[in-house]
Amino acid sequence: MRVDLALAAVSAAFLLTGCGAEDDTQRFARQAVESHVAGDAAYEDDVRCTPNPRPWLVETQATSVICAVRKTTGGCDWFRVDLVRDTVRVKAEVRFDQPDAGCVLPS
Repeated sequence: MRVDLALAAVSAAFLLTGCGAEDDTQRFARQAVESHVAGDAAYEDDVRCTPNPRPWLVETQATSVICAVRKTTGGCDWFRVDLVRDTVRVKAEVRFDQPDAGCVLPS
């Protein structure tokens, strides 16, 4: 019984850490992609991006993020956001990555 309870607690922790709100990097990348495709009738305003990696539950800062942008005709294109640090701040360099890549992002 104790083992079942411990497994349930660990499973809940994994779900909470992996299925929460977007992190700061995701938000920054999403907003950059939204600005990049703004006014392009080929895209809806549904943008989702990969999170910062968390190997062994320790978050590391991503240098590149992939974002899926839903197309008005269906499906998604992927955009790559490279996070480039200059002397003062981080800039987002957005570029088209893959056409019709699907709407499910790698984890």
